[in-house]
Amino acid sequence: MSKKCRNCEKAEMTGRVETYLYKESGLPNVVLVGVEVRRCASCGHHEVVLPRVTELHRTLAFGLIHKHSRLSGLEVRYLRKYLGWSGADFAQHAGVDPSTVSNWENDKDPIGSASDRLLRLMVAHGAPVGDYSLDDLTKIKNEQTQPLEVRVSPKGRGWAQVIEAA
Repeated sequence: MSKKCRNCEKAEMTGRVETYLYKESGLPNVVLVGVEVRRCASCGHHEVVLPRVTELHRTLAFGLIHKHSRLSGLEVRYLRKYLGWSGADFAQHAGVDPSTVSNWENDKDPIGSASDRLLRLMVAHGAPVGDYSLDDLTKIKNEQTQPLEVRVSPKGRGWAQVIEAA
């Protein structure tokens, strides 16, 4: 199906299956193989047809979290955006200053190994896991306190926390 170019509105866009460097992802080396690219013969404008774009971005994110070396700044930014967080949101979840996240993303400082692993786990468990939401990470205070006393009892095939009335 051809349509008029959105850029110049003069020519019809013609499509063909190509290999496309997906710079729009924000990552430098994402190559899409066998995707339709529509081009305008008049002005050179092009559009890439991306079916199932959410699944594409999930595939990229999961490829990054399986990488065997530390994440680059662009990769940190991609994963943060994949999670739908601003830099300040991510900083709050990771327990760091927003300037630290900025430094990671701009390759001024490499992301530390613990933060790298935390980000990968956040992506792997992007939705709340069981009864533990990733939002609970923002509630952790950076202070030393007494160890938490947790009381549990067998319940069915698992365990349940015992909540005693105060």
